[in-house]
Amino acid sequence: MSEQNPSPEHMRSVVDRYTAAHSAGDVDAVAALFAADAVVADPVDQPAHHGRDAVRAFFAGTHEMADSMELSATGPVRAVGNWAAVPLMAVTTIGDMRLRIDIIDVFTFDSDGLISDMKAYWTASDIRPYEP
Repeated sequence: MSEQNPSPEHMRSVVDRYTAAHSAGDVDAVAALFAADAVVADPVDQPAHHGRDAVRAFFAGTHEMADSMELSATGPVRAVGNWAAVPLMAVTTIGDMRLRIDIIDVFTFDSDGLISDMKAYWTASDIRPYEP
């Protein structure tokens, strides 16, 4: 990409690939969406993970704690400038227990169209039993 901001369509596509890769349990595909020097705070009030390797390790740990995880957008991706925000729902299965977490992720993109920063807005009060 050029030194310009990525297009809104590109950012929406990356968010779609991010949710699909999480749902598939493909942490390598998730990590590939991030810049080498990316920073992830998930949730936003916890210590951040710095660099693609740390981001990958964080998401790998998240997936290892659960039997499965489905991540889906619950509303449209709002993309402007080099930012995108999206409401998400994670449904996590651990044994016989299924939990729902409502999240808002805010992504910052670099000029190459990779995620340079991600902040996930959620707290323990956003976790509840999943009821389809």
